[in-house]
Amino acid sequence: MLCKTAKSSRTLTNKRDIILDAAATLFLKEGYGAASINKLITRIGGSKATVYGYFENKERLFAAVVESIVDEVPVFINDVQLEDVEMRDGLIAISERLLEIATSPRHLALARLVIAEADKFPEIGRIYYERAPRHICDVLTAFLKEQTAKDGIKIIRPQELVESFTGMVLHHQLFRQFCLDASPPSTTEIRRLAVRNANMLIAMINTAPAGAR
Repeated sequence: MLCKTAKSSRTLTNKRDIILDAAATLFLKEGYGAASINKLITRIGGSKATVYGYFENKERLFAAVVESIVDEVPVFINDVQLEDVEMRDGLIAISERLLEIATSPRHLALARLVIAEADKFPEIGRIYYERAPRHICDVLTAFLKEQTAKDGIKIIRPQELVESFTGMVLHHQLFRQFCLDASPPSTTEIRRLAVRNANMLIAMINTAPAGAR
């Protein structure tokens, strides 16, 4: 899941990484407004001068935290094996990974934080969108085009189809997590949802009139 990364699974020795890791925990737990450099220093020791030596101010530290977490998403998505697989199997694998990432506590906390601060920090919103939802859609679009081309099917608007698919995968689950503070879906439930969504997308492709694909 997104909450376990190569960086977080080893001992941090680089001072910048130590600051960034502690700041991520602080921002995700308390939000941007409540988090402070003083609270950060209480956690890691040192001084404001040390923190500001790596990050110009709180805003830059916040931006670095969001970038460091959101950059984990391509790693997890690109890790899905899509070579020499059938379209249905590939869609299931991507759906499972997407649900694992999106419903992990760490990513949910990040999404809440970005949404809450997007008006104040529009660049943060752009970074999050391009490196997470947009990247996922690009990977899926490329895979879908490759797979349908094998069957001689030309999809007119593959990106729109992929956006509908990712919405189908995530919409209900994310709102359930955000609004009800529900527990993340189990591995079994994630698998069931991934299979259902893959089957629905393939059915949409196969039943659409040729000119509408």
